[in-house]
Amino acid sequence: MSAVDLERFPWVRPLVTAYARNFNAVASLFAGNPADAGAWRETISRVSRAKRDRAALHAVVARQLESRHAPRQAHEAAARLLDPAAVAIVTGQQAGMFGGPLYTLLKAATAIQLAKRVEAEHGVPVVPVFWVDAEDHDWSEVKTARVLDADFAMVDVTAADPPGVQRQPVALLTFGDDIAATLDQLERALAPTEFTAEILATLRARYRPGATVGTAFAGLMDDVLGAHGLVVFEANDPAAKPLAKDIFIGELERPSETARLVQEAGNQMAALGHQPQVEPAPDSVSLFYLDGEGRQPIKRDGAGVTFGSSARAVADLSREAASHPERFSPNVLLRPLVQDRLFPTICYVAGPSELAYQAQLLAVYRAFGVEPPLLFSRERDAR
Repeated sequence: MSAVDLERFPWVRPLVTAYARNFNAVASLFAGNPADAGAWRETISRVSRAKRDRAALHAVVARQLESRHAPRQAHEAAARLLDPAAVAIVTGQQAGMFGGPLYTLLKAATAIQLAKRVEAEHGVPVVPVFWVDAEDHDWSEVKTARVLDADFAMVDVTAADPPGVQRQPVALLTFGDDIAATLDQLERALAPTEFTAEILATLRARYRPGATVGTAFAGLMDDVLGAHGLVVFEANDPAAKPLAKDIFIGELERPSETARLVQEAGNQMAALGHQPQVEPAPDSVSLFYLDGEGRQPIKRDGAGVTFGSSARAVADLSREAASHPERFSPNVLLRPLVQDRLFPTICYVAGPSELAYQAQLLAVYRAFGVEPPLLFSRERDAR
């Protein structure tokens, strides 16, 4: 089998190509080289030593799996997280309609295969985890499924806007009766095969009136890959927030410090010849506040912070984060740290944009005392 040249694809960033072919040129931006067996050993060692409440994490994960009637193999994989030696290979994606783009499944399958390989090579329990990212409010990015019809033409199947769109996080949006018409449209678009009826039955069981967007997606991932030991995690779960509240508190106590560190890393990237993925505003705080009005960005304002129409003292909001962490949500810069505070992540299977984001986060991980994982490009062969 011949390899596919990454440079043939216009969407592949030069940073991704350098990461795969000339890691030493960008090594200062990352925690280690996934092509180096020594980097795996070192990462497994430091992640395993980090303190985390495995029992509390397992309780949250197990309750989610039970509520979605996930396969037995997913429950068994989740139980392995209780082992102090267990580590995780994590990947994730937005809660796309009817499973989202095909690369979502590619990332999940890569995590499963990579977990098997690392467990065999390093003799430690390795759990594949899929992080469902549904706490943003970008409904327009996930409401459409793009499929091929019987003539191999591209067809867009788009769900109607539920109440709360552009105000509430996607995870909280609830399908109405019109989701049945969207599924009928999908059925008309799909080419009839021996698998079509089973696929549609699975989708109708998950995407039904009263189901939330995030849980429908998570349940579909359970159905497709749970039997292979994939642990699907809904990141918006309020019960999980206390496990990461130290990150929320730290961000509020040092408002805009994350933005500064990310900007410095962007300058370092630029010096190496790569365009930074993100350039945060100087007053940005890498958190959102969740309330009845939706998900509101927090910004530094002099000695205090603001969100929506509210102005608060930093100490006051920090105390609220300690007592009510469920009212806070990380933005794209802190989301990986929250993930890796919860799970013993030794490696994240990343798409091109995610890899570029992570290239600006190494100093942020260190500032919060979270162990950074290796990154495995989804374009790589995990076998």
